[in-house]
Amino acid sequence: MLHIVYNSVLCEYIVGQLPKPTKDDLVPGKLLLKVHASSLNPADYKQRSGGVTRFLVKQKFPMVYGFDFVGTVVGTPKGAESGFSDSDVVFGMVKGLNRGSLAEYMIVDEEICVLKPENVKDIDAASVPLVGITAVKAFRKCGLREYDPSEKKPRVLVTGGAGGVGSCAIQLAKHLYNASFVATTASPGAKTELVKRLGADHVVNYREESIEEVFKDEPPFDAIFDCVGDVYKTLSVLAPGGGVVSIDTAPTAESVMEWVEESGVTAVVPGVKGFLGSSIGAAIFNRLSGATKIRNILAKKNGIYNSVIGTGNGRIMTILAKEMENDRLTGVIDTVYPLKDGLKAIAHIESGRTAGKIVLIVE
Repeated sequence: MLHIVYNSVLCEYIVGQLPKPTKDDLVPGKLLLKVHASSLNPADYKQRSGGVTRFLVKQKFPMVYGFDFVGTVVGTPKGAESGFSDSDVVFGMVKGLNRGSLAEYMIVDEEICVLKPENVKDIDAASVPLVGITAVKAFRKCGLREYDPSEKKPRVLVTGGAGGVGSCAIQLAKHLYNASFVATTASPGAKTELVKRLGADHVVNYREESIEEVFKDEPPFDAIFDCVGDVYKTLSVLAPGGGVVSIDTAPTAESVMEWVEESGVTAVVPGVKGFLGSSIGAAIFNRLSGATKIRNILAKKNGIYNSVIGTGNGRIMTILAKEMENDRLTGVIDTVYPLKDGLKAIAHIESGRTAGKIVLIVE
């Protein structure tokens, strides 16, 4: 089957052939999918380049590219009950490092899958899982609650609103968390117009304006979600008792441990869990990453700081599927490529010049 793979950290991507998985490869809790579409995320190429991951877990190669997927169930485990049947169309994000959605077929954990709403296109479904799961986890860590009419309507700031995570976060802030005001940052022109269409009430032109100056005389924000590494530029505009979360700055030991547990990763580098799980190890990690510095700054206003790492999550996918079915959340797509042009797609996302997601369809 056609796939896109790399054989070691920092090596070249390869478009090639691998043996097609079959029903005989399935064990209870797994599904065999014929992939319809996938999407790319910075997490894909950052992992390929090494990054923090190589110090946490032992990676197995060759590794097929891709976290997000939408596809048809073509196999369930023999003799085992399953919540899905052949011909069901499902979507989701793989757990941990069990990637492989840039391929014609893949085996996935059943628990991370949900049925794709019939009124949602494959390319839209493929674009949402990783960014949606990440955004929901981030807002929860900020202290927001979904579907709660009694909750105070929060003021939310999302940096990098035209990116994959940011464009999803703006929509969720408005519709899932009932935000009264959503601000974001974007470059002028097309990206500013995009985030306005998604629901942003105010757009900061980060090339000419600063967040601190724009909002210094405005009511502060209850939740701040940093998607581009601007967390220090936002701290002064957080409300007392509010929450800040970043996916690009100052990872926390708690978020890493949470990712390890939720993703079911077992090939952890010896000593990592013990170190990060200890109070001393976590304190050292957080100080070195910069998380402790941010928390000390926010402590003056009783604010909280966390980082977040997304992984496959069927419960959150159920929420996202409902939002998409009810037209409250849509995929924001920059470009669509066929799988055979996957290397061009990867080069595109690595360029950093995208608005929304890069999607690949399997023909």
